[in-house]
Amino acid sequence: MNTKPDKNTAVPDAEAYKNLVDLMAVHSEATARMGELENDLQQSWLDLVDARRRDYADLQALLGRTEEAIETAARMNPQWFEKSKTLKTPYGRVAFRSVPSLDVPNEEVSILLLEQLGQDGLPFIRMEKHLNLEALEKMDDTELERLRIKRVKTETCKVTPARVDLGKAVKEAAKAAGKGGEP
Repeated sequence: MNTKPDKNTAVPDAEAYKNLVDLMAVHSEATARMGELENDLQQSWLDLVDARRRDYADLQALLGRTEEAIETAARMNPQWFEKSKTLKTPYGRVAFRSVPSLDVPNEEVSILLLEQLGQDGLPFIRMEKHLNLEALEKMDDTELERLRIKRVKTETCKVTPARVDLGKAVKEAAKAAGKGGEP
């Protein structure tokens, strides 16, 4: 749309121009009020967080201490995980998961060894001469050892609190009622 008046075009209609100015005033006022509303909401949020900050910090510290104690107890009792990697309790689950990673003590040496393979080694090297660990993870341990890379497995401990699953509770109640027993 061409907004420049042309020499052959009449001066804008005074009523239309007044309407445009009125609309701009409404828009400007709404924009200013929206800014005030956002500021009020931000201040209310800060007040709310400030009022609960101490509780939050205390609970975060408590969670950290209990998760550490739970992991220590679980690691001291590996027999709990002989049948399953997840221990279920009425209060939640404790599970160990293995997360393999690659240990590259001397990246430069491994890169040189891969370069000696010619084209076959290129998929495992990034152009800035860093090892492509994702591609190397696909190699077997013998190949990795030849490149002086070790596959290292680390375990993470995950603590999950129990949650009510109403869908499951309803199904179990219906199943128990069908057998004539209690859930």
